[in-house]
Amino acid sequence: MKFHNGEEFNAEAVKASLEAYKKSGALVTTLSVLDKVEVTGPSEVKLTFSEPAGYMINVLAGEAGIVVAPGALDAEDLPTKPVGTGAFEIDTLQVGKVTFKKFEGYWNAAETTIGGLEMTVYSDETTRLRAVKSGQADGTSITPGQIKEAEADGLTVVRGPNTTFNGILLNTSVKGLDNPKVRQALMYAIDRDAISKNLYEGACVSAVQPYQEGFWAYVPELGDVSSYYDPEKAKKLLAEAGFPNGMEITLEVGPNTSYQILAQALQAQLQQVGIKATIKVLEFQQMITARRTGQFTATVALVQAGRPDPSQFVADFYMKGGAYNPGGFSQEGIGELLAKARASDDVTERAAPMHQIIKDVAAAGPPVVPVCGVTYVAAFRKGVTGLDVPSVGDYHYNSVKISK
Repeated sequence: MKFHNGEEFNAEAVKASLEAYKKSGALVTTLSVLDKVEVTGPSEVKLTFSEPAGYMINVLAGEAGIVVAPGALDAEDLPTKPVGTGAFEIDTLQVGKVTFKKFEGYWNAAETTIGGLEMTVYSDETTRLRAVKSGQADGTSITPGQIKEAEADGLTVVRGPNTTFNGILLNTSVKGLDNPKVRQALMYAIDRDAISKNLYEGACVSAVQPYQEGFWAYVPELGDVSSYYDPEKAKKLLAEAGFPNGMEITLEVGPNTSYQILAQALQAQLQQVGIKATIKVLEFQQMITARRTGQFTATVALVQAGRPDPSQFVADFYMKGGAYNPGGFSQEGIGELLAKARASDDVTERAAPMHQIIKDVAAAGPPVVPVCGVTYVAAFRKGVTGLDVPSVGDYHYNSVKISK
């Protein structure tokens, strides 16, 4: 195997990348339990962890396991000119568009039949679908409400559940949102079934937990969401929290039309229990920055709960110091349960502590309020095949084939 710059892919390269990630960058926390990396052969490394860490098998299948060419690790332009071993390498990168070309040195290049990729950003779902219908694009993700239109125009539609959900991420350091009863009120103020039916035609499954049925971290006891829509209970909880006359919050949302529509639906429902929500639209990069830095009140967005591992979602959103827990939310006992959920790589052993974490957080008033579990939906023009539903968020374009 070769890197895009011609360097050899080997155990030394793996060691170099893991050690670099541990020193600085977004993966420092993710790899905090990785104690030592030893090269034990040309294509073998031994990883030693500071605690039982079976979950790391999944983590290393994500960003933490992406190996960068050693000669490029310290390059100043690495963020815009990544050097990996994948089937495609970046050709051009500009605002709103990125293009890739096929890497002829890929270990399985013969099976990659497309010459490259061009990805263009459209914030508006209608414009995206129109691009495919006109032949300007080969495929796009679409909303469930666009399925009938896409099929009527002869497009091929693929769909399936994944480990993402639409929800509200709260900054629990903000006055009001730091009160568990206010967060509980938010849980009971949302008519999830109405949102699922009217905005997503049932394809975004009503949920009060991060995971969907069929995934090992799903909690059966929280599967029935009907009892979680109770406006009167929401009002009572607000009064008990010291807001008998209601309260005001700001809902930050990105430029995508579908999320703005969701924010508007939530705004109307929250109004019914006395929560006046002001919607603030941010540009894409502003939204990313706000979530990463914690400079927000409450964001309406897509949340990835299963990648690279469900326990990482817990660490990032439910633990003090988590990457997406700017308010420092914590719940007694979660640390011990998380350690149990991470010790093994056997999901039958991991399920019980994970389920308990999710139930405890839901009862305490979660810092992330789920609305519905997303069904991935995409439409492709005829002749484009091979893109599987990304259940944990990873797209594999080397399997795509295009015929006339």
